Amino acid sequence: MKWSLPIGRVSGISLRLHVTFLMFLAFIAYAGFMDVGLSGAGWAVAMFCSVFACIALHELGHSVVAQQLGVQVRSITLLPIGGVAALRNFPENPWHEIAITVAGPMVNAAIACVLIPFTGTPSHWLIVAMPQDVHGLLLSLTQANITLFVFNFIPAFPMDGGRLLRAVLALALPYRQATTIAAMVGQGLAILFVVAGLKFSFWLVLIGVFIFLGAEGEERFVRMRSVLRNLNVEDVMSREVAMLSPSDPVSRGIELIYQTGQDDFPVLEQGRLVGIVARSGLIEAMNAHGANTPVMAIMNANVTLASPWEKLMSACEEIISGTTTNAVVVVDDGRLVGMVSPENINRYLSVQSNIKSPRRRRATGVPPSLVTSQTPAPPPVISGVPPIVAPQSPAESVPPSGLA
Repeated sequence: MKWSLPIGRVSGISLRLHVTFLMFLAFIAYAGFMDVGLSGAGWAVAMFCSVFACIALHELGHSVVAQQLGVQVRSITLLPIGGVAALRNFPENPWHEIAITVAGPMVNAAIACVLIPFTGTPSHWLIVAMPQDVHGLLLSLTQANITLFVFNFIPAFPMDGGRLLRAVLALALPYRQATTIAAMVGQGLAILFVVAGLKFSFWLVLIGVFIFLGAEGEERFVRMRSVLRNLNVEDVMSREVAMLSPSDPVSRGIELIYQTGQDDFPVLEQGRLVGIVARSGLIEAMNAHGANTPVMAIMNANVTLASPWEKLMSACEEIISGTTTNAVVVVDDGRLVGMVSPENINRYLSVQSNIKSPRRRRATGVPPSLVTSQTPAPPPVISGVPPIVAPQSPAESVPPSGLA
């Protein structure tokens, strides 16, 4: 996630802190200082950091169980509104999703059970009191974990309860249909929150809007994945790819953006693939260091590779989920034969959304390879491109046979 800082790794999972978290932390400290003084600021910061440590443990609960079930987790990012776990692939086995979903709230339940002997049962849990001493801090943590446990079981996306409802429905229904029903339930609850909030509290309105948009986003994402499920990489990849060399100036990359409409450029040195550079990097380098800056100074050596006949979903999971903007370089028998970028995926989805029937598909002349799951003939090799060798040891590079 952009604007996030790495703070450590747990069980191979990168923990990151979004910059807005630090901004909100400063606001909490200021509010505590204005209320009580310097000690108030200290206890406010301690409470805020402790609560988010519990949220991090909640996300780690999801992530560790996910890893045990074969779902790879890239990172956990802490934001002021909570934690976000970035997955490389997504569980569609309902029982796996149930196990992963329940793991998070159960961590909060366990923390609350450990703290209650020291704090006693809280008289309320919806409002977390500002602590003034150690006992108050522990009581606030107990309240916060009970709230997280209950709130996350609301059956609405993006909370765990929405995913749990979807997983239970998916035991008897297709995954996409289960997602649609769960999203509708969540949006119905969101409307109730908004209506109640107009009378009782504006916070309920904000929660309702958050739930409504989260449910809509989850349903849209699953619908998109179902459309792309049967596609191979070659069905959407760009076959004419402009390339750069490490010694090229960034001004050459800017020219290619104008001339080709391409945003990501493989960097080849004597037939060897050594990196990739994006439009944003070219523009930043042009503004900061000038037009003659060599491409090698800004290229990203971590190149994701795929085979033309690989499933699009497995090859481009990070692109599809929005966790990266880098393209996937497509290699066949040691030769660069194409590239897949977010623009390729968005263009395909845009066209398919306007094709309403098989008859309409034939009328519009859409190639059969775009509407069937059959394996078409191998794509042509780009003229003049020599065999390439992938970077030897990038942190995220993947062999052509598949992506992690």
